[in-house]
Amino acid sequence: MEFSEFIAQNMHVVAAALYVLGLFLKSVPKIPDWTIPFALTVLGAVFGVYLVGFPDGLLQGVLCAGAAVLVNQLAKQAGKAVETKQVQD
Repeated sequence: MEFSEFIAQNMHVVAAALYVLGLFLKSVPKIPDWTIPFALTVLGAVFGVYLVGFPDGLLQGVLCAGAAVLVNQLAKQAGKAVETKQVQD
């Protein structure tokens, strides 16, 4: 079973939108980095309830926010690994 099977089909776009929104929030200097995952979780839950309904939408929104943060961290860590390898070579 793939991770994407846990997220409802109409919520995939929410996960992508949360990822982009997270990138935008990261570029705003007055927003502390530690607040971004919390903001994305709240927004994901709101969108989830709107699109899927209560209570399943809450879980779907949290999953979408988690996916957005996970993808961001995977990209960041992969970039660090490449930088570290280039420095060692």
